[in-house]
Amino acid sequence: MNEQNLRIGEAAKILGVSIQTLRNWEKSGKLRAERSEGKQRFYSRQNINNFALDLKLLGFAWATSALPPELPDEYYCERPDRFTSRVAKMGTELQKSKKTSEDIASLLTLVAGEIGDNSFAHNVGNWPDVPGIFYGYNIDKRIIVLADRGRGVKTTLQQIRPNLTTDTEALNVAFTEIVSGRNPEKRGNGLKVVRKVAESNKISLLFRSGIGLVNIPLNPGSMRITMADGNIRGTYAVIQF
Repeated sequence: MNEQNLRIGEAAKILGVSIQTLRNWEKSGKLRAERSEGKQRFYSRQNINNFALDLKLLGFAWATSALPPELPDEYYCERPDRFTSRVAKMGTELQKSKKTSEDIASLLTLVAGEIGDNSFAHNVGNWPDVPGIFYGYNIDKRIIVLADRGRGVKTTLQQIRPNLTTDTEALNVAFTEIVSGRNPEKRGNGLKVVRKVAESNKISLLFRSGIGLVNIPLNPGSMRITMADGNIRGTYAVIQF
């Protein structure tokens, strides 16, 4: 067998699960298996490695570490054009996938695009240390993660709302109020779109900045804003579907 392909026992060992669990995952559509000409089941090594990776932890480390951790190239978008290209690629993969409907695929692309675009637009020329964002997704796991090491929502909004004092207040403004129709502030209104899409569809969102946390569950989809246990340097978002 090609060294880039794994038998079911090898894949199960890497993932730390039983062979029967892998068979169950294939039946449910959680993890796709391939078939050889002889009808033997095998897995792509790259797909198994990607599936084993915990995107939530990797993105969280990027957003919280005192020093920026080393990121695999495929998860780091240093420029807006690279991010836009990768979002478009994700959209194409979602459209081809059986995990989502065509409508949900388009909405997921919109939500991820809005959050990532915000990171670039609000930090241009003002990145505290490393510019760019963490952006990773796994369609089999139905998850998209974005994070930045920027100034955060409160600091950004204080430029036009200097009376904002807490991260929860800032997130409430970001997700519920039209801040301004004038450039460049109007670019910050994308999070209202994100909230509307998430609450109206089968999409959940966890969004953190500073010690503020926005949670929109899958069902029901009403937004809640609370204080989190720890501090996020910039922003951190987990989209699930």
